[in-house]
Amino acid sequence: MPKSKQWIHKAQKDWDSTDGHDGREKNRIAEILRINSIRHYPLFDQTIFINKQTHKWVMEQPKGYTSKEDLWRDWEVFKPDLLFPIKNLIIEIDGDFHFNTKKGVRQTNKRNEYYEYAGIKLIWYETKALKEMSDAQLFLDLVDRL
Repeated sequence: MPKSKQWIHKAQKDWDSTDGHDGREKNRIAEILRINSIRHYPLFDQTIFINKQTHKWVMEQPKGYTSKEDLWRDWEVFKPDLLFPIKNLIIEIDGDFHFNTKKGVRQTNKRNEYYEYAGIKLIWYETKALKEMSDAQLFLDLVDRL
């Protein structure tokens, strides 16, 4: 049996595998919210399904589909960085792939449009900009945007 080749997208080559790519920033946001007693508790990387016709979103996989293709005909599937279901809010932390490739820009715009259609409020950070913000700046920005 031939060995399978490991494939890594060029946007992932500089990721530090020990931190889960943007795990530090996700944890930083959650910690800032917790420390400052802002009562918003995020779910990390929770898969959500948005119906293409009604734009209703759910966290449980829709039933009655026999294949991924059948599911994808009716539903868009996303995995937001931070999901606040009670607040109907998502925080996305996007790196270079989302801005520097045609595919990334197209997928990001589609994702953001579906969030808007579903009535989900989106707070969107660019990874580099987020890393440059102090905790105090990030706190003030979150309070302003929440």
